[in-house]
Amino acid sequence: MKAAILEGQGIISYRDVPEPTPKAGQVLLQVRAASICGSDIHRYTRGHREYPMILGHEVAGVIAAVGEGVAPDLLGRRAAIIPLVPCHACAQCQAGRYSACASYSFIGSRQAGGFADYVALPARNALLVPDGMPFEDAALIEPATVGRHILDLGAFAPGQTTVVFGAGSIGLMIVQWLRILGAGVIIVSDVSDAGLEAARALGAHVTLNPARDDVPAEARRLTYGGADLVLEATGAPAALAQTIQAARPRGVVVLGGNQPLEESLPMSFIEDMMRKELRLVGCFMSYSAPFPGHEWADAAREALDGGLDMPAMISHRFPLAEAPRVFAEIGAHRLAHRKIIFELDASREAL
Repeated sequence: MKAAILEGQGIISYRDVPEPTPKAGQVLLQVRAASICGSDIHRYTRGHREYPMILGHEVAGVIAAVGEGVAPDLLGRRAAIIPLVPCHACAQCQAGRYSACASYSFIGSRQAGGFADYVALPARNALLVPDGMPFEDAALIEPATVGRHILDLGAFAPGQTTVVFGAGSIGLMIVQWLRILGAGVIIVSDVSDAGLEAARALGAHVTLNPARDDVPAEARRLTYGGADLVLEATGAPAALAQTIQAARPRGVVVLGGNQPLEESLPMSFIEDMMRKELRLVGCFMSYSAPFPGHEWADAAREALDGGLDMPAMISHRFPLAEAPRVFAEIGAHRLAHRKIIFELDASREAL
């Protein structure tokens, strides 16, 4: 089979590799759509722990084969990948904190992912979806679950005032969930006017660009003293620094962006957080009990019903063979994008 493989930092090839065979308890997914995640880009540009590695965890396809012990009626079913593979036995897993599992694996970073014709995965990691759901919509369920989980961590309640830092894919998913769940005010900040336009189309009430606007001051003005809930989805230290300035006293700030480890914040950040008695919450992945969590059922339902506008999230579509060029363009900052979908041969049928 063909696969796009991370061979080293800044190096992706498209070549033949052996087709996997599902082991006991596994299914073989014939991939039909795979989306690029920001973490895939980070692994390409900043390096990864292990080479070679087939990336790709925002993936959907058709179950083409099953291993021993797996019900044969799964054959031919459409499914999206649930990429976290926890041990399900440790204390953290038993408590439903699957992303804290000390021995977890992850499809697309610690084991072979879905930038390939086929990928093998545990049967419990195949999220079954209706036949009528487009493959690219199903592939975007995973990033949608992150936005849903972030709101859970922030204890979001309908009617709350909110500020979202970042109009990338996760930020736009958050905006959609805020609209679906009934936020009172949705303010979005980003340096990209195209991203802000997308945010308005997906439900933002106000958009701000820090290149032109004093975002914290405007957020406080529009929410009469600060937002109830502030969500950070940029991974930019400058945006992170503004989150606590935009929040009301005793508000909540949830951090969802992957910050550069070499950067730092002034201790005034901590002082401001203390003076306002804020709750600062981190987000890592998108899981709750029972595995994989209500976030996944919610996202699948809203994708099917149209509450989540998945097509609006997609800016580009390419065949998987274009992966080396596409990643090179992204790495060189020559391809402005939202979600990029790799389309695999739609004429193939499941085995």
